[in-house]
Amino acid sequence: MSDRQDKLLAEHDGRYFAIDKYNTGIAMLVKAEKIGKKSQVDFGLPSGPALFLNLARKSYNSIKGLNPLTMFYKWQNGIVPINNSQLFNYFENFISHVVFSFTAIEAFTNEAIPREYKFSNSKNGQTKILSKAEIERSINLDTKLHLVLPDALCISSPKGKKLWQNYRQLKKIRDRIIHLKTVDRSPSSSDIESVWGIMLRSHVEPYCDYAHKLMGHFKPAVNRRWFNEYPYETVESDYQFK
Repeated sequence: MSDRQDKLLAEHDGRYFAIDKYNTGIAMLVKAEKIGKKSQVDFGLPSGPALFLNLARKSYNSIKGLNPLTMFYKWQNGIVPINNSQLFNYFENFISHVVFSFTAIEAFTNEAIPREYKFSNSKNGQTKILSKAEIERSINLDTKLHLVLPDALCISSPKGKKLWQNYRQLKKIRDRIIHLKTVDRSPSSSDIESVWGIMLRSHVEPYCDYAHKLMGHFKPAVNRRWFNEYPYETVESDYQFK
């Protein structure tokens, strides 16, 4: 029966929040939603981190093998875009890769905090005990990864390791994209660095893989199918239930 269940499981998408072998078949967590006034649909609950990782990976795949110079040609005394639509698509894919990679980490971190966990937070000489919901709202991501999750899960902090350096690199470029500066909205020479130049020079950085590896430092990830199925390739056949 296990071989049959393994086959059934392998035929299902890797982005489920929770799906596994159960009795003689498989079972998953299901979400019900209303569409319109009378219709209700039921579907397997997706993993937020997995969806964000997949979006990031798709964007990365679209630009990682591209030499940005191929989008430009020599004209008179300069090198200009063959067409700006292609260039803007490149920027959009780069932004999607970075932002969704970072968002995957954020979603995973909040998900991985145990429901009953309390965090002692000291600020301005005062200590406050925070619940999971309060941690999610008021503690920044660096602190969650460095202090909250290691304490809650009884593991070492990723800080100081290579994966932390990669995370900080991702966070830096993500913040640079989200918080555009005046130089990014102004004409300037190549001597003045803008976010656009950073994006043109950093297309080979696998930020989605950096995010995935950081999640793998924490046991709640490595024990989940959505983590181990990355990068996602399985496409379900139509009409799973007949």
